[in-house]
Amino acid sequence: MKTAKELAGIINELKVCSPHCIEDEIDFRDVIEVVTIGHDEHRWYVIGTIVYKVGDEFLGVRGPVSLKSESMDYEDVDETCEAFEMVAVPSVTYKRK
Repeated sequence: MKTAKELAGIINELKVCSPHCIEDEIDFRDVIEVVTIGHDEHRWYVIGTIVYKVGDEFLGVRGPVSLKSESMDYEDVDETCEAFEMVAVPSVTYKRK
């Protein structure tokens, strides 16, 4: 299994058009999608960061995560994905008793 750093390098070299297209390009068999964060709304698409768990490490891939037009494809968006290593940051939340 490749490390998060190795996968980030491969994804950045490939210039993938969407995080959803990564599995078509490389073996993502042991990688688990955790969450999508950091949504940035544009007129025709939404950019976000999908966080993946790679063994004990985390990998983030930022790129187009949804399209707002049925006539568009991810290749039509003038953005390529950026992949990077991430760390989990514990946070505290509160709820009513």
